[in-house]
Amino acid sequence: MQAKVKIIAGGAIAVTLGLLAFSVTGTAKGDAGVLGRFFGPAKEVYSGTIEGTMVPVQPEVSGRIVELRVAEGQTVEAGQVIALLDDQTASISLAAAESDLRQAEAKLLDLLNGSRVEEIRRQRATVDQFQAVVNQNRNLIDQYKANLARDEENLRREEQILKENQALYDAGALSARELDNQKTRAKTARAQAEATKAQVEAAQSQAESAEAQRSGALAGLDLALAGYTEPTIQAQKAVVDGLKEKVRLAQVNAGKAIIKSPVQGRVLYKHVETGQVVNTASRIITVLDENDLWVKVFVPEALLGGLSVGTDAAVSVDAYPDHSFAAAVTQISDKAEFTPKNVQTKEERTNLVFSVKTKLTEGLDRLKPGMPADVVFQKTKG
Repeated sequence: MQAKVKIIAGGAIAVTLGLLAFSVTGTAKGDAGVLGRFFGPAKEVYSGTIEGTMVPVQPEVSGRIVELRVAEGQTVEAGQVIALLDDQTASISLAAAESDLRQAEAKLLDLLNGSRVEEIRRQRATVDQFQAVVNQNRNLIDQYKANLARDEENLRREEQILKENQALYDAGALSARELDNQKTRAKTARAQAEATKAQVEAAQSQAESAEAQRSGALAGLDLALAGYTEPTIQAQKAVVDGLKEKVRLAQVNAGKAIIKSPVQGRVLYKHVETGQVVNTASRIITVLDENDLWVKVFVPEALLGGLSVGTDAAVSVDAYPDHSFAAAVTQISDKAEFTPKNVQTKEERTNLVFSVKTKLTEGLDRLKPGMPADVVFQKTKG
């Protein structure tokens, strides 16, 4: 799960960095420097700050982190593996599904070849085998349920302590650090309980599969004793097809233990460490998508004419004084607001402005979030 969050590098809120935006006529800045040469003189210049998109990387399944492969400040590629979760449960499910498929395919082959004597012997052995698996899974479920009861009791205890600590904190009898520590313990206990619950559910699923396999083996033994018909062969083909799909889904689930970066960018924050238990609400890292940069500026209502989504723009920064970078308008606010209070005079602060988001289409390898920038728009004639 990678829900995008629009935030400027350095942790500032996007709107805050955008508050520097202000309209200055080309006349006030001469020919507006390199921007004036891009679209011609006497163009309005708007100031803002380059911003980027931060992408939180979250797991699709709960589990314990067994390997964390990135550090803060590191550059990552889209699709690069950044962490591995304990995939024991998923691996067991995949192995069981693959075993079921192999047995079903072997049974189909026997049906097609008409090898009744060998099939009867094999089916009897299979019945005994699955009975042993059923017994083993029942014991495993009992063990996991005991672990779950322990973890849920621990969760109740930690949440009760948190409730009591919150009351002490509200009364001034407990420090904020002690309260935060208890919140962390309660959060960890909840994640552990969820992971154990997932183990119970996986074991129950495996037990149900083993029961079904045992029943299937008994039915197969009856069929082997009675002989095979064309409908029986077609039915077994359907079983094989169903198990192939089961294997495919198990492979997908096993792959969820491998956590990859959805975008190319730089690791801004690492939220967890190796050995921690995480769930689907946990953030592993936060990546700054350096291929998605923009500048938000504020355009006075009187100068908004001629601007629309898709309007070309030029962006310049102090780091490259002799070069402008192509951009385009991607969003214009549909609600007016007052000029930010830290811009120009008291009279100008009463003017209505509209925020305009301009996305950079070049210079992504040179421009960085946080750089002050000037923007000129190539307005259409209204």
